[in-house]
Amino acid sequence: MNTKTKILISITMVLTLALAAEVANSEIIFGTPTNLGPDINSSNNEGSPSVSADGLELYFSSNRPDGFGGNDIWVARRPTKYGKWGKAVNLGPIVNSSAAEVAPCISADGLEIYFSDYRANYPGGIGKTDLWVSRRSTKYGKWGKPVNLGSAVNSSSDEITQEISYDGLEIYFESDRPGGLGSDDLWVAKRATKRDEWATAVWLGPTLNTSGMEHCPNISSDGLTLFFDLTPAGKKIGDLMVTRRATINSDWGEPANLGHLASAHWASSISADGSTLYFASKRPGGSGGNDIWQVPISRNGSPVSK
Repeated sequence: MNTKTKILISITMVLTLALAAEVANSEIIFGTPTNLGPDINSSNNEGSPSVSADGLELYFSSNRPDGFGGNDIWVARRPTKYGKWGKAVNLGPIVNSSAAEVAPCISADGLEIYFSDYRANYPGGIGKTDLWVSRRSTKYGKWGKPVNLGSAVNSSSDEITQEISYDGLEIYFESDRPGGLGSDDLWVAKRATKRDEWATAVWLGPTLNTSGMEHCPNISSDGLTLFFDLTPAGKKIGDLMVTRRATINSDWGEPANLGHLASAHWASSISADGSTLYFASKRPGGSGGNDIWQVPISRNGSPVSK
């Protein structure tokens, strides 16, 4: 292959990658963000929203003073999918503790809530911040005692901001364990059925991970779109990234940068129908600290998860 041919191929590859990134970026269309108001937000910090599959429950973490510890998990409910959110309530002392409970994620069936917690000194704790799950028998039942996800998922390092897939067979999370590229990278653990144990977590590789900090993964209900935050090394403000895959067994594609909304920690949650993205931000118009916001989204006029 002569030099001229090599240069032509290199230019073609660069243009192709640039065009692919531009197309991927332009597919996601954001509407106008709206603050969820004082029944959910406070003058303290609210973060890591997770909306239930039926759209009637919104879980989040907050360090407001009327909880049990530094951060607790709270929930707000509404009677209909498009109704007004009621006043948020604390999940109580079975789930919450004097430790910091953060990044709740509600399963599609509404019977499991996954969260991150620094419970290294608690029974069942493995590392610094571990991933835990609490279960309830019905959607209106009480949450049970948290159970550690075990050594296949957790390590002696920090595991945090987890996201359970709609089918319950994949759990995405960030970790600073050895084997990554940056301060925190994205990992995934899988299981064959919801009754099986989690297989050993694997690194999501250099396509998604960088020398910066990848965090707060959020997957669409069809399992084909993954949002996450990227905070470059040395920066405080990160960007929202999105990547796609053709099937649930395919590799994730090159991520596109969707920009940021004046937040150092996005922590987003997409509704099951793919029409709304909930996120945490300190953008103007909030209540003081990080607030929970929502924004309508679409891909070429259609919901993101369809």
